[in-house]
Amino acid sequence: MMRECGGGVLNGVELSHSISMNPHKWLLTNMDYCCLWIKEPHLFVDSLSTAPEYLRNNASESKVVIDYKDWQIALSRRFRAIKVWVVIRRHGLHNLMFHIRSDVNLAKRFEAHVAKDPRFEVVVPRRFALVCFRLRPKQEGEGTELNSRLLMAVNGSGRAFMTHAVVGGIYIIRCAIGSTLTETRHVDSLWKLIQDKAQLVLQELGFALEEAY
Repeated sequence: MMRECGGGVLNGVELSHSISMNPHKWLLTNMDYCCLWIKEPHLFVDSLSTAPEYLRNNASESKVVIDYKDWQIALSRRFRAIKVWVVIRRHGLHNLMFHIRSDVNLAKRFEAHVAKDPRFEVVVPRRFALVCFRLRPKQEGEGTELNSRLLMAVNGSGRAFMTHAVVGGIYIIRCAIGSTLTETRHVDSLWKLIQDKAQLVLQELGFALEEAY
């Protein structure tokens, strides 16, 4: 599924020794724990192994079970993994996969909205459900102020919340689709809000407006 939705993000993964993933958003699981895949677990176990006599038992020594006490420094630990076990039992893998695919499709919808309005541009290729975009400035030096004002206007409305980043010196706005109950109407409403706030920002800064509806 990562290959299906990620657009090549896992290319070369077979060369990795381990992969760590934080599932506390898309897999509907509270913090804090991570999913860890290890190609050669014995290297991990050998580096952290503790084998005093009082911890020896037939099940562990015969390899009938995986003794997770050797998979981290602390001998005792909270049972974090039960969180994701409960989520999978409650929702099922099919519904979790549907949830992720739905968010990716909603992000594609938002990306299409951005592409249709010549005042905006998608700055970097969409990854999963993250769209990085900006309001096009007349001159590159004006992009930061223009888009920071737009972001403050959208967030200040109380109707949506987005974050920003700087990529290659370019100030961009990040639209991340990932809430449990997000629907098509929410994405369309967000885009309308962005367009409305963009028009106000452009007016405030004295830019000529082009209707793009």
